Amino acid sequence: MHWYILGAGAIGRLWACLFEQVAVPTTLILRDPAALSRWQQSGNIELHEAGDTQYCVPSAESSDSTAPIQHLLVTTKAYDTLTALHAIQHRLQPGSQIVLLQNGMGQQEAALELLPDCRFWAATTTAGAWREPPNRLHCVSRGETVIGPLSTASSMLPDGWDRLPLPLTGSPDILPVLWRKLAINCAINPLTAIERCRNGELLSEPHRIQRLRDICAEVERVARAAGIELFEAPLYQQAEAVARATGENLSSMLQDVRHNRQTEIEQITGYLCHQARRHGVDTPCNDTLLQQIRTITQERELQDD
Repeated sequence: MHWYILGAGAIGRLWACLFEQVAVPTTLILRDPAALSRWQQSGNIELHEAGDTQYCVPSAESSDSTAPIQHLLVTTKAYDTLTALHAIQHRLQPGSQIVLLQNGMGQQEAALELLPDCRFWAATTTAGAWREPPNRLHCVSRGETVIGPLSTASSMLPDGWDRLPLPLTGSPDILPVLWRKLAINCAINPLTAIERCRNGELLSEPHRIQRLRDICAEVERVARAAGIELFEAPLYQQAEAVARATGENLSSMLQDVRHNRQTEIEQITGYLCHQARRHGVDTPCNDTLLQQIRTITQERELQDD
C-alpha cells in the first residue's frame, strides 16, 4: 500500500506526516518540475505540533511520472480537482482508491464522471494546519475527520485509513456530512471575505449578524428542498457558535481575497445557488454574495492583465 497525495498544501503535507507516523509510504505529487526542484532542496517537512518538532520525509515527484497509482488522496483546492486528476489520469488503474478531502461540493460528481472505474470516498476535516516557507508546517489541531464512500464499490474506509493517528469516523451516508460543512462555509467564508474581518468579528456588528442569519435561512431552505437535514438547531446558531469558537481565524476565502488568489466561491456559494435554481428556491442574499466575490475576482484579473 502506497498513498499518493495530489495537492501539497498544508493539509496534504499534514496527511503525509500522519501516514509516515504509521509507516505507510507516501509520495507528494507536485505541480511541475520547478516545484519538484524546490522540494528537493529541502526534502523534508518540519512538523511543529503541541510544542514538539518532528521531521517527515515523504518522497515527491511531478505529475508527469508514469508510476501507476492505486491509492490517491486529493487535497487540492476544489476548483483544481478536475485539472489535477486529468494530469495523472494515465497513472490511475481500474479500482484505484481515491479520497477527495476538500471544501465545497460539485467536484465530487465531476470526478466520478471522469473516472467511473475508480473507487471514491469523500472526506471532511476540522484539522487545522498552516505552512511557513520553505518547509515548516504548523499543526494547530488534528481535529475530527469524517469519511464515507461515494461509489457503491467502495468499502467504509479506504486502505490504511483505520491506522491514521487522528480522530476518524466512517459514515455510510457522507452526503449530509458534506452539506453540513458546506452550510457553515456558505455562512462564514464569503461574508468574512466581503467584510474583510475575522470569523468572530461577524458577530461584532448588528448588520453583520443580520446578514449572517439571512444567509443561513436561505441555506436551510435549499437543503430542505434537496432532502438534506442539516442540524437539529437552526443553522444560524451553528454558524455563530463556529464563528465564536474560531474567532481569531481568517477564513480561507478571506485569505484568498487578501492574497489575490482564486477563491472556492463557485464550489461553495455557487453550488448552493445552483441547487437553489434546480429546486426552485429563491436565494437573493447568497446570489448577492456570489456576485460580490465574483466581482472581486474579476477586478483582480483586470489588474493583473
